[in-house]
Amino acid sequence: MTATGAPVPTTVPATAAASADGCSVAVCALTFRRPAGLARLLDALGRLSVPAGVEVTVVIVDNDADRSGEPVVRNVADGFPLPLRYVVESSRSISVARNRAVAEAEAVGAGFVAFVDDDEWPEPDWLEQLLRTQSATGADVVAAGVLPVFEEEPPAWIRAGRFFERRRHEQGERIGYATTSNVLIRRDRLGLVGGPFDEAFGLSGGEDTHLFAQLARAGCTLVWCDHAAVHELIPPSRVRVGWLIRREYRRGQTLSLSLRAQGASPWRVIRRVVNAGRHLLTGLVLTVAGVRRGRAGVVRGVRRVCFGAGMLTGLAGLRHQEYRTVHGG
Repeated sequence: MTATGAPVPTTVPATAAASADGCSVAVCALTFRRPAGLARLLDALGRLSVPAGVEVTVVIVDNDADRSGEPVVRNVADGFPLPLRYVVESSRSISVARNRAVAEAEAVGAGFVAFVDDDEWPEPDWLEQLLRTQSATGADVVAAGVLPVFEEEPPAWIRAGRFFERRRHEQGERIGYATTSNVLIRRDRLGLVGGPFDEAFGLSGGEDTHLFAQLARAGCTLVWCDHAAVHELIPPSRVRVGWLIRREYRRGQTLSLSLRAQGASPWRVIRRVVNAGRHLLTGLVLTVAGVRRGRAGVVRGVRRVCFGAGMLTGLAGLRHQEYRTVHGG
């Protein structure tokens, strides 16, 4: 699939609501040289509680040309309780791989696409909770939280800084963003944007942030489900100051790169520059104040500075290529 940039989205009709009752879902996961993580994920997906009348197909897209995930899938295929589809997307790009997952979901006729990562594993009622929220709200996108599980006990400053705890919302609350770490999407809505995942974000990541920004702009409804739990394994390679500040820098970059790709007006660009400046200044203040509070306080301030810097460099079109490195492989 070839990304088509960021066309002006078509607005979703207000009457276009869907119910998850009697639907079909493709649960999609990308994998790249994480056999242990993939095995753990498949074990959890095999334990899913599936509501009556709902058809579920599990789609595994291996983004490794060497097919490192194939032995893992073959090992569970015979006794797996759900239809299991394994495909290889050799083009080294997270966007291309996600687009392949969407194509596979379309091939099996799925009305919904759910995404989860290969370093995560859901609770048995995960999908049921997502579908229940979708049915209750008629939302086009249902996003949910990711709970960190450390592979090794982290330093005290990591716990104190709560750096791996993600923001949560009230059940059913309307939100303006989502990620593919834990999400349910109406598949027909993905046709509103090109790609649907923009290949320009293939190695930098942020393809999901950009997609959901486009869908929100197109008039899609995004809501929060606070009951669909997914756990994420945090390897020691991420429990470092360097990774934490690079991650925040990339997050700032992603927001501005998405803004550029959407063809933002000069006024929106100016607002982004001003906002970036505020983050830089606030981060400097927090860094200085954090010296008295210990390492967590300093890192919190530096991350804020890097977030602001990322916003500025993203406006300039620079990209940090996060997915050149595999963590927890």
